[in-house]
Formats: sequence, structure tokens, C-alpha cells
Amino acid sequence: MKKINRFQLYCMLLIMTTPLAFLIVPKLIAAPLENNAWLAIVVSLIPGSIIIYLYTAIIKKSRHPFPVLLEEHLGRWAGKAVACLYILFFLLASSFALRIFVDFIETNVLPGTPISIFIGIMLFSGFAGIKSGLTNIARTIEIITYVGLPFTLLMLLLTLAHNPDFSNLQPFGYMSYQDFALGLQYATIPLLNMMPVLTLAYFFDQQKHLVATMAQAMLTHVLVMGLTVLGTIVVLGGQNVNLFTFPTFVTIRLISIGDFIQNIDIIFIGIWILGIFGVLAIWWFMTCYTIQKVFNLHDYRFLAAPTAIIIGVASIMISPNILELNLVIKRVLPPIYYFFLLLIPLVVFIITLFKQPVNQNTEIQGHGSSPEVAAK
Repeated sequence: MKKINRFQLYCMLLIMTTPLAFLIVPKLIAAPLENNAWLAIVVSLIPGSIIIYLYTAIIKKSRHPFPVLLEEHLGRWAGKAVACLYILFFLLASSFALRIFVDFIETNVLPGTPISIFIGIMLFSGFAGIKSGLTNIARTIEIITYVGLPFTLLMLLLTLAHNPDFSNLQPFGYMSYQDFALGLQYATIPLLNMMPVLTLAYFFDQQKHLVATMAQAMLTHVLVMGLTVLGTIVVLGGQNVNLFTFPTFVTIRLISIGDFIQNIDIIFIGIWILGIFGVLAIWWFMTCYTIQKVFNLHDYRFLAAPTAIIIGVASIMISPNILELNLVIKRVLPPIYYFFLLLIPLVVFIITLFKQPVNQNTEIQGHGSSPEVAAK
């Protein structure tokens, strides 16, 4: 049976951490830290390393992938109850990715177009991905990374080279501990999105390279986000970054090469949309896969259609407009993400401290299809 190779897992983890953060994190970090926002990105390597250790330690002590490992460590009924909560969270994460895509396109690319068109196009693409299986999703994300990562780095370097004002980075380190802690909190949230590795690791064909693969994805994310935040501060200024809804896009839109090559932001839009597809597809897969395991279903792919309706409606109901969506991103979503992506895994990790490492099963007895079947 076909599984995910090392580079595909790297691509999936990078897609989970970077595309959404690329647009929204610079604004969130610049609000408390202004010109020192890039320091929070660099320091996020520390909590990111802890997150990697936390997730890999759980995997080493678990025979089954998430969400079955919850039953393994918390007990059958408690595990199923927590897994049901995760279904709601995965639906929220999918809806949030879709909503960011819709608001970005509506406000910057095609204003006045009915949002139902954008939602329908992205849901149809994600639906096709879920129906094709995890292996095909991994292959698609691999292609997206091959195309998107080099172009993204090139655009960020062009941003830094286009009329930079490096004096915007001053004064260095002039910030309060409270503001830095808040900025670090926002910078760490994207790295928590590597949580699907608790499932994907059991489809991975090189378990011994799991930690290295996660570390490589984290380092790439920090590199991309570091250049992104630096570029927005150098071009716009630390105090001005917070004035824009999507400051990264504003910065890229200002790029011109030789005063005759302009409007290359269309490349960014195309690449970013591909990245959002990857984010939506993985969270959507986690939703369907968790439902399958909780209710002992034979397959997860037939769940793509009913969950598509829920994701589409929920993406609209998250907030009535983009201004309130910004408030939701700042005040509502961070506690939810930390609860599901850090606090609950931390509880599971503490429980696993009293258990011996195990050999992961390739077939989940009594819990539906094997990982190999699900990957088809």
C-alpha cells in the first residue's frame, strides 16, 4: 500500500503552518511589537521545538493514530467525547481557512463578486481532494510546494530590495515583556497547526526521520515568516503595518522591477490560493477521518459532501464582516487553538510519560479501515 514519503510530509506540515500565517500574522505581531515584531518570529523556534517534542513523544507511546490514540490514553468514552470536540474544532479550522480566502479575494481581487462563488469553487476543489484520498492530497501539496516556496522566497527578497528603509527596524529591543509575550503567542499559533502529524505520522513510511522532517518544516516556516515580517516593517514601517488588513499583500503589491515590471502580486495571489487549498484539504481530511474513527465507519470519503455544507455555512457565520473577523482572530481563535492544539495534547503527553514506547499498528483493530486503506 502507498504511504506518504518524507518530502510529502514536509510539504504538508509547511502548508499547514505558513499560508494563513503569511497574511494575518504580521499584522497580529506588529500591533504589540511594531518594529521588533520579527524578534517574535525568531524566538518562536523555542516553543516550536517544544511542540515538536510533545507531538513526537505522544506518537512514540501510541499504537494508533489520532483520534484513536485518545481512546488509548484517556479511556474509551472519555476519548470518544474529546474526539467529538475535535470534530467541531476541525470544522472550525476548515471554515476559518475558507473565510480568510473569501475575505482576501473579495476585498483585494474581485470586489463585488458574490461570496457564494468563491466558497463554491474552493469547496469543490477540497471535495475533489478528499474524495481522491490522502495520498493524492499529499502529491498535490508536493507540487504546490515545488512551485510556491521558491516564488514566495523570491517575492520576499524583492520586497526587501525595493526601496527599503532599514531605519524602520529601530529602536532594537525597545518593548515590554508583556507585549513580547503577546507577540510570541501569535507567532507560535501557526506552529501548533502541525498537530495533524498525530495522524499523518502513521501514514509516513520513514518513522525514524519524523523529528527531522518536522524540524525542517519549522525552520522553513520561520525563514519565510521572518522575511515576511522584516519586509513589511522595512517597507511600511512598524507602526503602519497594523493599519492594513493584509499588510503582506500591500507590501508585495509595491514591488516593481526596473520600473517596468509591475503588478507581480498576481503571482502571489495564485500561489497563496494554492496554499489555502492545501490548508483546507488537510483540516477537512482530519474532520472526516476523525468522524470515521469515532463512529467506526468503513471509510471517510463519503463524509466529504455533508461536511462541505457545514464548512461553507460556518465560514459565513464566523463573522458578518472583515472588521469583526479581525476581532475574532485576535481574541476568540487563539484560546481555542491553544486549547485543542496544545493543552489537550499536553494532557495526553503527561499520561504517556508513565507508558513504554510501542510499535505503531499498521491496522487498527475494531476502528474501521487501516491507514493504508484510508490513504488510497
